Amino acid sequence: MKILRYTALLSCLSICMPVLAENQYLQQQLEPILIGESHSIEGQHIHSPEMTVATYKANSFERVWDDNKYAKQALNLIAQAELEGLSPNDYHFDTLMALANEIEKRGADAVEAQFDVLMTDAVMTYAKHLIRGKVNPKQLAATWNYEQFDVSPDAAAASLLKHVKSKSLDKGLENLKPVLPHYKRLKDALVFYRELDATGELPDFALQNKVLKPGQSDPAVPLLRQKLKRLKYFDGSNNDATDYNDELVTAVKRFQNAHQVADDGVIGNATLKLLNKDYSEYVNDILVNLERIRWVDNTLTERFLVVNIAGYLLYLFEDNKLKWQTNVVVGRNYTKTPIFKGQMSYIVMNPTWTVPRSISGGIIKKMKENPNYLNEKDFVVVDSRRNPVDSKSIDWPNASRKNFPYWFVQQPSENNSLGQIKFMFPNKYSIYLHDTPAKSLFQQDQRAFSHGCVRVDDPFTLAEKILETSDNWSRSEIDDAIAAKETKKVSLSKPLDVLLMYWTVAGNDEGLQFYTDVYNRDGALLKALTTPLANNTI
Repeated sequence: MKILRYTALLSCLSICMPVLAENQYLQQQLEPILIGESHSIEGQHIHSPEMTVATYKANSFERVWDDNKYAKQALNLIAQAELEGLSPNDYHFDTLMALANEIEKRGADAVEAQFDVLMTDAVMTYAKHLIRGKVNPKQLAATWNYEQFDVSPDAAAASLLKHVKSKSLDKGLENLKPVLPHYKRLKDALVFYRELDATGELPDFALQNKVLKPGQSDPAVPLLRQKLKRLKYFDGSNNDATDYNDELVTAVKRFQNAHQVADDGVIGNATLKLLNKDYSEYVNDILVNLERIRWVDNTLTERFLVVNIAGYLLYLFEDNKLKWQTNVVVGRNYTKTPIFKGQMSYIVMNPTWTVPRSISGGIIKKMKENPNYLNEKDFVVVDSRRNPVDSKSIDWPNASRKNFPYWFVQQPSENNSLGQIKFMFPNKYSIYLHDTPAKSLFQQDQRAFSHGCVRVDDPFTLAEKILETSDNWSRSEIDDAIAAKETKKVSLSKPLDVLLMYWTVAGNDEGLQFYTDVYNRDGALLKALTTPLANNTI
């Protein structure tokens, strides 16, 4: 290995030495990076060595930041990483500021070379994080299959040099940021909650009795008024009145709606706990969800579906604008809906349902309790070749999931567990979107009830939205096909991207919506995101 590195060094230096010799200090900083050695400058690790080397190669191994005034302006752009929910010190900010100040005082060539290489690495690393995120999501979710944006070192180098020459780095970095309106809303909210956090917390809200209902009074109502006003749910004036009046009830309902609890205006344990949530917790919630958007934004097409698992919602986006949404039911905590990206290629109307082996034991149990269960629920039994099996020939009392060699198939009907329509995007997890006869579950605030697939509240409108654009299906044609009660496969003329995501904060025209971290995923991401980059093993 040492011989290979030495050979590479001689090869590179034989080509580059005449140019490098003009700036021996720049040469000293670049040589270790050129041969693939780990390198630190003023204790700062070089995070993007390939892009840094490509930049100096494209610049004939001359300084990139020889305009000290513009270098200072570029440093201000690094400082603004905080507005994206990223840490400026992941991009050497404090060290670069110290070096810049030293250059202003005495202009030493060695210091200028250190600043130059660190600044190039800082901008390249920051740009990479804007376009694909800081944290590698594959280390956090085993099911993650999204392709991270591939950043070409040569293309990145050419872009950086162009923007430095034209002094347009601000526009270059801005163009790398996610374009979903949701991202901008979260950034605005980050500023808001950071300002609240800086002002300090109000005292915890506690009730004289366990519950506060509209029309009642409580000594804590003035504090309630202050909390709601700070959070922008109440725009009235602060006073000492203890009556829980209509104006406050309306504000509480808005607060409850934004936090996914029953918006009845009654302050019980759940609402009380949320009213006492620290501002710093809001900041952390927003940080992790900004990162989740960066992971996928550059993979988006003009038209796509997002299933927000944490929010129990399905969104249809067109031209980066939310066009339609509906409620969904997702997997329980022990049968989590996986996070991945697929392409919807066809829709099945009046589908059959082949019961997975993992849950067939439940049907066997039902048959032991009720011998007519299969008929009542429109099930048939088939062998591994899909040949029908007479259910009366099966020894049900001694049957179990482990010794049962057959499959249960539910026929098309309103009782079918998949409902009357399903949306297929082939994947190794056997996950898809589908209708359901269990409509009452959509009225629940928390909707993690399935075995992993995603149940859609308004599947026929979804089908209409998907098919009307390029496949020319009308709603009446969809309804007629469903009414025929015959299984029909409809292939999409153009596959539709489906993103199964996990957003615990989302924004809409009415403001932010905060969702329960039902799968407990925020903590691991927050830890990775806030760990200094040099020490981050993600």
